[in-house]
Amino acid sequence: MTTELMRAAHRFRDAYHARADLVSEQGDWSRTIALVAMDTGDAVAVRIAAGRIVECLDRSTTGDVVITADAKTLCDILELRQSPNAPYLFGDLVVRGPEADFLRLDYLATRLCPE
Repeated sequence: MTTELMRAAHRFRDAYHARADLVSEQGDWSRTIALVAMDTGDAVAVRIAAGRIVECLDRSTTGDVVITADAKTLCDILELRQSPNAPYLFGDLVVRGPEADFLRLDYLATRLCPE
């Protein structure tokens, strides 16, 4: 069964890959980003290789960067309805991992988000 979080991760992947300029800028980046919904227990890991999202793994809670929030916040960010900035600043979104990786993720979400 595909969760809403997985569907949102796929929509983010599609929006990101539609922006060849952003994908090209990230060519030196390879990481696994785990997204964990605290309220539902859903989890997805997004594997990035050479700047491209190459895989979305269901139920994975480990990665180079682990991001936790409630499912609605994660889906809103992945579906580009909300920037990650406010939830992060107010403690509703927690990031564990290298700050440089979070800054890169924030940059990508901000560039993709129509706000």
